[in-house]
Amino acid sequence: MTFCNVYFTGWSRARSGAVGAGGGIRTGRARTHCGLSGGGGLVCALLGAVLGLGAPPGAVQAQEIAVRAFLGAPQVGVGRQFVLNVEVTGAQQVDREPTLPDMENFASFLGSSTSSSFQMAGGRTTVSVTYQYRFQALAEGTFEIGPVSVTVGGEMLRTEPVTLTVSDAPPPGGGNAEADPAAGVAPEDLLLEASVSKTRAYENEPVTVEYEIFTRVDVDRYTITSLPQATGFWTEVLEQPESPQVERVVRDGAEYLRASIRRVALFPTGAGTRTLDPMSIEAQVRVPDQRALDPFGGRLGGIFGGPSLFDRRMPVVVASQPVTIEVLPTPAEGRPDSFSGHVGTLRVSASADRTEVQTNDAVTFSVDLRGTGNLRVLTPPEIAFPVEFETFPPETRDEIGAGGGSLQGTRGYDYVLIPRAPGRVTIPPVEMSYFDPANTRYVTVRTEPVEITVTGDGAGADLPGAVPSAVESIRDEIRFIHIDAPRFTRRDVPLYVTAGFWVVLLLPVAALGGAVAVRRHRDRIEGDVAYARVRRAGRMARKRLARARSLATGEPQAFYAEVAGALEGLLADRLNVAEAGLVREEAGRLAAARGVSRETLERLFACLDDCDRQRFAPQGAEREAPEKVLERAAGLMNDLLKELAK
Repeated sequence: MTFCNVYFTGWSRARSGAVGAGGGIRTGRARTHCGLSGGGGLVCALLGAVLGLGAPPGAVQAQEIAVRAFLGAPQVGVGRQFVLNVEVTGAQQVDREPTLPDMENFASFLGSSTSSSFQMAGGRTTVSVTYQYRFQALAEGTFEIGPVSVTVGGEMLRTEPVTLTVSDAPPPGGGNAEADPAAGVAPEDLLLEASVSKTRAYENEPVTVEYEIFTRVDVDRYTITSLPQATGFWTEVLEQPESPQVERVVRDGAEYLRASIRRVALFPTGAGTRTLDPMSIEAQVRVPDQRALDPFGGRLGGIFGGPSLFDRRMPVVVASQPVTIEVLPTPAEGRPDSFSGHVGTLRVSASADRTEVQTNDAVTFSVDLRGTGNLRVLTPPEIAFPVEFETFPPETRDEIGAGGGSLQGTRGYDYVLIPRAPGRVTIPPVEMSYFDPANTRYVTVRTEPVEITVTGDGAGADLPGAVPSAVESIRDEIRFIHIDAPRFTRRDVPLYVTAGFWVVLLLPVAALGGAVAVRRHRDRIEGDVAYARVRRAGRMARKRLARARSLATGEPQAFYAEVAGALEGLLADRLNVAEAGLVREEAGRLAAARGVSRETLERLFACLDDCDRQRFAPQGAEREAPEKVLERAAGLMNDLLKELAK
């Protein structure tokens, strides 16, 4: 029996988070399997390679097109990964990306990859393309994954539903690498925990949440795949060191390495029970290869340590447990009228930039609020300014930073006051109140009154030339004298010594040369496909980016697919390779050989990762503004064109 299978794995993108190293680069690969006696294996491999590089369209269209969806494993543990495969047989490509059913209730999208397959058996050639989607299981239970819609040749096909069981128990047999990329790493080997400073707090009282990794395996790097939806909280991210501080701890009788990877301060915005959703990370774990002996390896590894000689890496997804916080309202009893909702500590001071001023001259009155708590939401205090002053809305200035598990610093307000009458004027004390949760009481603070002496004649405001009653521009009232030297022009100059004469004389010659160059350029484009792709790459990419701009207000999936297609098409055209069959590792190698910097390639793959994640993000998920995505893509295109043109 004669058979030959050739597989080409295409782009593979992993979802990138807001924190952590890496852009999720996955290596594509080509696999060939042949079975012939004698030297037939080599012939079959060469034939498979020819088919893989370009199967005739008629051979693909003659096959019956069918689609099916299947899972890598029917059972998965909570927080673990599972793979949904969508296989299209009889077609080398589809009209658009498959449309997945809504799985937001029990799964979170992580990343996707694409592979093409050419099989030849018994004189018949079969082509297929497989889309693999990685998800993280979030909830326990048995779930039905609905049909997947695929459009091929203008016809929409739908797969049969598949059933997934999510449980706390590990899958039968311990799982395998195809079904679960994290197979071989026990759930207790890598943990992510969220610890809170308190589970009961008042409205607007800071609650510190710290996310920590506990590991017994080597963690090479990690990315945050999903941030918790902090509904009902004002969130402030607290500063963290660039490299997490690692320490050894004993937990449940086992030794772990612990590292803090994220700290946030939450300020509840309303009373009631609030639940903070889990945070998920995808860690690249180094596991010693059991087929080789590494004399320098060990069971208890490290975080971001150096690689071992016989290590292999696998992605492992873990999630923290949800956190429930009971939020209490601030007491109604004894609440001062000057209380605006601030919880923490507060000090208030007031001053004027000068205490003696002429009528109709401006004076600045400043109020500074110093303390701890959510200072960013403080509102300007109510001040009863004397009627002798004309008052303008204050300008706000902040010097606020994270500290002590909360926010601390100063929020200031600057008022511009213009006195309209002479005399000694007193600005009353500024009063503010706050709630002290440590002592469960309200505290009122106030400033001393500020006296300002106004001199001059109050009636002068109505005289000609007086300062107007509002701050207005008076530049238009001044007419400046032109002091530049005049410009002289020569007269009676012969025509042949002017520049315009020679421009008109040489214009036909230049036009003829340009026409010849354009004709040669067109002839080369028509006869040289590689040259045509390279020359038109930039224009085609900008055209697709303009099309993406028009889709920015429509469906996010179409917008992000068009942005990713523009970047991939530009890279493939400039490298003169097929876009459909190019893998990321090969693209990076070819681009680097052409002079593209490593930084530009990392930015390109990170942008493709973000587009892929946003295409499959659930409805209502937080997305980057389309204008910023288009700006990133345009910058990448310019950098790629410049570096590839060297």
